[in-house]
Amino acid sequence: MSYYQPQYPGQSPQGGYSYNPGYQPPAGPPPSGPPPVPMQSYPGTQQPYYPPPPGPPPGHPHAPHSGSGYSPLYHPPSAQPNAYYQQPPAGYYPPPQGPPPSMNQGFTSPNIHPPSQAPPISYYLNTAVPTPDPQNPHQPPPPAGGYDPTSDYEAVRKATKGFGTKESLLISTLAPLDSMKMAVLSSAFRAKSGKDLVSVIEKETSGHFRDVLRGTVLGPLWYDVDLVQQALSGFGTNETLLTEVIADRTPSDLNLLAMAYQIRYHRSLESAVKSDLSMKTERLYTMILANNRPPDNAPVDHALVESDVQSLYKAGQGKIGTDEIAFCEVIVNRSRPHLAAICEAYPKKHKKSLTKVIKSEFSGHMQFTLLYLVGGAKPRPKHGITSQNAGVWRDAKLLEASMKGFGTKDKQLGWRVVRGHWDRQRFQAVKDAYQRKYKKTLEKRVDGETSGDQKKILLALITG
Repeated sequence: MSYYQPQYPGQSPQGGYSYNPGYQPPAGPPPSGPPPVPMQSYPGTQQPYYPPPPGPPPGHPHAPHSGSGYSPLYHPPSAQPNAYYQQPPAGYYPPPQGPPPSMNQGFTSPNIHPPSQAPPISYYLNTAVPTPDPQNPHQPPPPAGGYDPTSDYEAVRKATKGFGTKESLLISTLAPLDSMKMAVLSSAFRAKSGKDLVSVIEKETSGHFRDVLRGTVLGPLWYDVDLVQQALSGFGTNETLLTEVIADRTPSDLNLLAMAYQIRYHRSLESAVKSDLSMKTERLYTMILANNRPPDNAPVDHALVESDVQSLYKAGQGKIGTDEIAFCEVIVNRSRPHLAAICEAYPKKHKKSLTKVIKSEFSGHMQFTLLYLVGGAKPRPKHGITSQNAGVWRDAKLLEASMKGFGTKDKQLGWRVVRGHWDRQRFQAVKDAYQRKYKKTLEKRVDGETSGDQKKILLALITG
């Protein structure tokens, strides 16, 4: 059985990367599906900056000069003309010719433009999405590879007009659409009917079926914005949901999520999270939102790995009580390959796996968040799981956890299927991991645990 091995843009088949932080938009309309040259997420401010390789000699017009680099997370600009325009950052010079940058590089192209000139497509959760425009949130998305939404528009109108709702027609029309086509359909629906497609779905459907279909229509980025707000609303905080949305994200993903949240709710993601939490929990999520995690193509510093192993031991297994903050700082602020190296080195040194240490030293949502981060990196060689695709094993286990025991956790199952299905290649790897671990297909398991229209929409998303 083959397992998912993600190859990020800029990565050679042998796994190497070539440095090229500049964005060069392709000519013509975007191709069908994710374009071959991913365009970096467009923020309203600067992100963490990773120095370029040796460049032009001193005195060259583009020679690098000193500066502070990028700040970690999106924050709205001041209210002034052209506020979203940024001068090239200190230390920037035009990139060498070569393949596009890795999606995991923790910065946006320094060639920042006003929103109207921003790259029309960004990547989020390894999926092409329209770049949000802070000044015009309802700006039509770019064409989706020649997709004509007319027939799908008519089908949705037919399914929602008159007495009763034709749920099966909604499922067959909406479930097959990728994120770009869904955005084009939503824009066309608003232009032709004067109504918001999400609002129509909310009005015409109900229950868990509505939750899943609504999330599908929102698309990967705006659904995550909505899920963050759900996690922070009501009595208490849903830390499980919050962790799954904001933890184990690439720097560019987290920056794009922060920008979209600011556009939707007119406050920063960081302030919203901090206002809903307190004490050590607040510190943990603040560390995550600081967005200091290195990109996954950064070289692993093996001396730092050894130092981190000792720091984790001293903060947990090697002392009475636990220094939670010191422990969290290591886990949160290391790349996946670095965490994978820690997972391999720790038991050799201290005779206990890192996951077992976390389970014995932590509890509740802090334990879940740390295990979620480690689970996105921990290799499992006997199952064909490497540090590059470790998250598929974790996500397969989370899907099973939504259905295990008495009753099905319908909301959990819904958001996990909707969020997973956008990246079809990775979701297939999750399904393969599920079948390998539980000796049953995910489709068969969901079929036995759900019913009605909820079952139909979930199975449609799972089978693609």
